[in-house]
Amino acid sequence: MYRNFTSNNTRTTANLLGLKYLLKDFSDVPTKKFTKLSADEVNQILSIQELNSNWTFNVISLGRKYQFQNFQDSFSFMAQVSQIAEQMKHYPKWYNKNGLVTIDLTTNEVKGVTFKDVLLAYAADHISQIIQSNQNNSIFDNCNIHVENLIQSWNNNYQKSQELNQVIDKSVNFL
Repeated sequence: MYRNFTSNNTRTTANLLGLKYLLKDFSDVPTKKFTKLSADEVNQILSIQELNSNWTFNVISLGRKYQFQNFQDSFSFMAQVSQIAEQMKHYPKWYNKNGLVTIDLTTNEVKGVTFKDVLLAYAADHISQIIQSNQNNSIFDNCNIHVENLIQSWNNNYQKSQELNQVIDKSVNFL
């Protein structure tokens, strides 16, 4: 369902329903077919899921750098993201040097960014936050990410966006 709305004299096309994917778990992802997202769609999902503003988007990929205090933390981050990537059957291009991890996400089949890329970016942001907030002595101390909590948080953000959409519906003039 496409809805056109005006805001500050700017027209935007929003495919709100097409961008909503509630998940049971990350292993649901390989069973679905995703299409290439437009810049507006990518920005809308990034906003709905409250991803870090350090993500950069170009026509074919999402990218970000994560700075960790040490190599062990960066390696722990990569190990935990790789577990989710394996469940999704969707793998990032990344580089790790001295605690700085550069990650690049794209879906080769469509030569661009899909829902899978944004979902993996979302998981990476949350894993990074947990690792950086827990100053542990061992790489194994950081292995406390609960995937169920990530999925629940992802789905909750869509529920919040639905409430926001109801407010927008009342306050925006639809064409």
